[in-house]
Amino acid sequence: MARLSFFAFLPRLCVWIVLVLMAVSPRTARAGSAAPVAISGQDVNGHAVAVNGKGHYTVVMYTNPDLEDASRKMTLALDPYRSRSDFTLVRVVDLRGNVPPEMRSVVRGEIRKEQVNESARLKKAGVAAGNQAPIIPDFSGSTLNALGWDSVYDAVHLVVYDTHGHEIKRLESVTDAKQMTRVVDSIL
Repeated sequence: MARLSFFAFLPRLCVWIVLVLMAVSPRTARAGSAAPVAISGQDVNGHAVAVNGKGHYTVVMYTNPDLEDASRKMTLALDPYRSRSDFTLVRVVDLRGNVPPEMRSVVRGEIRKEQVNESARLKKAGVAAGNQAPIIPDFSGSTLNALGWDSVYDAVHLVVYDTHGHEIKRLESVTDAKQMTRVVDSIL
């Protein structure tokens, strides 16, 4: 009889031993410590941009042509943070299916003009030229999809990454710049 009860208990004992070994194993990944999947894109000049790069907090903004005014207000609200060495703003413009291939250079040219204007504005505000916010015109959706933005949205969306490239906050349908700056203030 004692033999039968031991064998009946054996599966539970094995599960318990495995759980204990997993808890004390040095190779066990702790929650949040796994290396983040690198997300990248190409800016308007064709340079690679690490969207969730390491060494700084990164706010990634979803925008599209219909959200130009709203995203401009959000960008202006982030100006006070842009002189910080531990802060980066990356804007991803959703252009999936909106721009024929022969017109993409024209769109890139318009974005470059906007960046020149923004650079002049930031210079007057005392923000160093090295803290420019890259703009990724995403014609294929590769960067947008990697960020989890698989639809065309009617409001600005944000994702915030920590200094290790881990996502720490996601805001959907942001319509108020104060909402966004409160989140950034709470993180920085």
